[in-house]
Amino acid sequence: MKIWTLTVSAIGVALMVINSAIAGQELSTASFEEDGKQVYLPEYFHRFSPQTAADMVRDLPGFQIQRADTKRGLGQGGTNILINGSRVSGKSTDPMEVLGRTSNASVVRVEIVEGASLGISGLSGPVANVIIDNTERTGNWEWNGQFRKGLPARWTNGSISVSDKIGNVSYTLALDNDAFRSGAWGPEFVTGPDGELIATRYEQARNVGENTKVSLVLGHKDNVGREANFNASYTIFDFNGRFLSDSDFVDPSEPATFERFPRGEDEWNTEVSGDYAFDALGGRLKLIAFQYLEDSDFINESFVENDNGFVRVERFLRNIYEGESILRAEQTWMLGEERSFELAAEGVYNFVDTESSFFTLDEQGTETEVDLSGANTKIEERRAEISGTYNFPLGEKLSIQTSLAMEYSELEQSGDSANARTFTRPKGFVSASYDLTESLELRGQIEREVGQLDFFAFASSVDLQNGNDRAGNAELVPEQSWNYEFAIEKTFADDSQVTLSFEYRDIEDVVQRVPFLITDSDTGNRFKVEGVGNVPEATRWRVRLQGTQMLDRFGIKGGQLDYDMFVRDSEIEDPFSGELRRLNAETKWFYNFTFRHDIPQTDYAWGFRVEDFENALNFQGRQITLYDQSEKTIEIFAEHKDFFGMNATVYLFNLLDYSEDFRRDQFSDIRPDGQFLFREQQVFDFDPIFGINLEKTF
Repeated sequence: MKIWTLTVSAIGVALMVINSAIAGQELSTASFEEDGKQVYLPEYFHRFSPQTAADMVRDLPGFQIQRADTKRGLGQGGTNILINGSRVSGKSTDPMEVLGRTSNASVVRVEIVEGASLGISGLSGPVANVIIDNTERTGNWEWNGQFRKGLPARWTNGSISVSDKIGNVSYTLALDNDAFRSGAWGPEFVTGPDGELIATRYEQARNVGENTKVSLVLGHKDNVGREANFNASYTIFDFNGRFLSDSDFVDPSEPATFERFPRGEDEWNTEVSGDYAFDALGGRLKLIAFQYLEDSDFINESFVENDNGFVRVERFLRNIYEGESILRAEQTWMLGEERSFELAAEGVYNFVDTESSFFTLDEQGTETEVDLSGANTKIEERRAEISGTYNFPLGEKLSIQTSLAMEYSELEQSGDSANARTFTRPKGFVSASYDLTESLELRGQIEREVGQLDFFAFASSVDLQNGNDRAGNAELVPEQSWNYEFAIEKTFADDSQVTLSFEYRDIEDVVQRVPFLITDSDTGNRFKVEGVGNVPEATRWRVRLQGTQMLDRFGIKGGQLDYDMFVRDSEIEDPFSGELRRLNAETKWFYNFTFRHDIPQTDYAWGFRVEDFENALNFQGRQITLYDQSEKTIEIFAEHKDFFGMNATVYLFNLLDYSEDFRRDQFSDIRPDGQFLFREQQVFDFDPIFGINLEKTF
């Protein structure tokens, strides 16, 4: 029924957009088309009262921000946001973060450009190019307070930044703290194989963290076109969490049990990156360097006691030291008539060094270390990639981008599970955009994608709370897939926009939890365990509708409706049972409607957001889990754009007071041999959240 409702809603939105097109309102002078680009001047955003350049990008009609992926290396493509026509060379510092530290006063204009026409490898579809001029000192600050029942107030989330230009060097210096307070609580019911109640628990989860970051961005451009950019940041992350569980059993012979699972992480990380572009070899050469280092200490403990006293204490400790070094060169030749060719080469060195310990404690507090084979290891990767990308038009309406690349990867693992392997994989894509009319565009792409392995899948770990340990697997290979995408985008005279897209993926060597045999080093016996491994193949498809509808012609002056919805399906053979199922924990369907009304001739705005989804099951060896919410997510907000010179927003999240529902089925052994033991059904209160955001440009 929910899928049918979603489909009907999608049709309704599409009909409303088409109806709006018939009205054919004139474009504002602050929004116009120029040389195939849709241009938005700062005046276009005045009704939203943006404080930063990032606010402007978020207010672009119909534009969907694509965050940079977390793959190792820089590679091609990534985020669909450029700053002054260039990609940001950093990784943890993405363009939206840089724009979030840039005052709205520094924005000259925002351009929406078709990525395939830019001559930048890997970009296709709408790309936002934000033109910035930091000739005057500007800055902004924001504070994001949040208050929720059962949790400490979030007072320390906020940021401050300042931008200026000294000679030919522009800079932005920023300090921000992405503090968070989260948690949930409520009953959990444990039922047996026949549905009989075994136990009732009351459980509580709480997480508190501070994520403080200081960063510096420098930019330089001289009179002969040489450009240099530099990014540096240092972050301190402090996390403390706990999970409490009180169990009362139906069987009177079973004593009540109290369990505590505290956990924490102390981390520092630093990133330094830079790029230098200049004319060379008859074209433009850009050199990029990047360095990232991180050190994290984890602790995960389990304390269990019952009415009779001590039961069990366990402690899992892990230190992770990791880093990434990248050197990349991009040589671009402009060949005239919107033709260009880019030759790129990249070298990457990554490492993750883990040291882990697992202890049990007796009643006197004496620790006994338990052997955890495969937990202490160092994984290193040396990777090289070379690619060639050619952009060219076919006629006045068709733009094509083709790319062919070769990737070489050498993985070396030392420590408990020494191993060394190499991979050589071709990859590439062909993307195209076709202007069917001035306001209707067709886009398509075929891509051969090569994935990357999660280094932590090589190391064994222990989950003390769920009893779901994972053996390391030194024989993993990366996923590969053929991806097919098609989209049709319609833009209307009143700046309304709608995009319908279809995506299909044919995946090889899917990384999932799988069973495999290991040998006991003392006895020589072989037994079955579960860990991360490869499944030969899977398929996935998705249909998505997204866009923005301006509501002036419907009598709501200053109103707009943003929407995003999709349905998705997939198929994979379960490595434990052999049955066909969906990919683990994927979202089956999703929708989000956001309404905003900037009341004309006032400093006030208000709106609401409605969101819902359905997830698929997550299959593991001894467990099958499912996460869901009992109600839709509804949020309302009100905004004052000149509250003592500040932009002030108050919001109330989770109006319907949904519960977070989590189900876990536990088996005695790895499926299908294991017998079903019990089901845990959590119904956790989330409670409404009240928040206040204050923001000011200076």
